[in-house]
Amino acid sequence: MPSPARITANVVTVIAAGAACTACALLTPAQPPPAPAHIAVGRAAAVRAVPGLAALLPVSPARLQGAAALGAQFTAAYVTHRLGQTPSAWLARLSPMATAQLTAALARAAPWQSAAVTAGQVTAEQIRDLTPGSVTVTVVIRQSVTTSGGRRTASVGFAVTLTRQPGTGWAVYDIEPVGAGNTG
Repeated sequence: MPSPARITANVVTVIAAGAACTACALLTPAQPPPAPAHIAVGRAAAVRAVPGLAALLPVSPARLQGAAALGAQFTAAYVTHRLGQTPSAWLARLSPMATAQLTAALARAAPWQSAAVTAGQVTAEQIRDLTPGSVTVTVVIRQSVTTSGGRRTASVGFAVTLTRQPGTGWAVYDIEPVGAGNTG
């Protein structure tokens, strides 16, 4: 059995090493975590290194990327109207990407401008909220509007909430102006 002096010396050494590591970490610029590795502890035990940030997400990065892409695609289609296009043709482009509830709401309140041609192009995306069953992304669209009076361009932001659908992946559940809702 080690002596009390030896135990005290070991504890002091461990504390000093911990303080040195903490100081070093505070002074060293942030770096990406190392790749997962096995570290031997004792004779037979092994401890897995801390996983990357992706392991902390409630949704895999690939699924998250798919949701963001669908949100951007839906938003671009949402703001794009062609001269002479009927509301039902516009809705037909959106409905495969939307939940039944959103499709019904869009059918009742189609934002329609028959005298204008509008086209939207995605310029930015950002995640606003993320849960295991839904994600809200903000999408900035550069919208070009052509009317008989000429052409104008503006950037418009939307918050798009997508929900996981059994067997089909994601569907758009809601779309609002970025400042009006969908805060998470």
